[in-house]
Amino acid sequence: MFDSVTILETKTKIGEWCKMKRKAEKLSQNDLAELLAVSRITLQKLESGKNVTLDTLLKTMNHFDVLKKVYTTFDEDIKNNNIPSLY
Repeated sequence: MFDSVTILETKTKIGEWCKMKRKAEKLSQNDLAELLAVSRITLQKLESGKNVTLDTLLKTMNHFDVLKKVYTTFDEDIKNNNIPSLY
């Protein structure tokens, strides 16, 4: 059977990850929000698995040093795309 993951599960997992990383750095929601130049409410939404902007998610990934890993994953997938051109 297929192992699938839902968008809701992913948003919840991202929220858990963000909260864990923030606490590991001993930062309050206010502290991290200030570092990311977002509101505390925006950060609270992220940590709760609610909808946030892509910019907020990318700022958070960058702060916790995982943006490069995500970028590299996409870049490698694009480079390894073996679908022949339709032109």
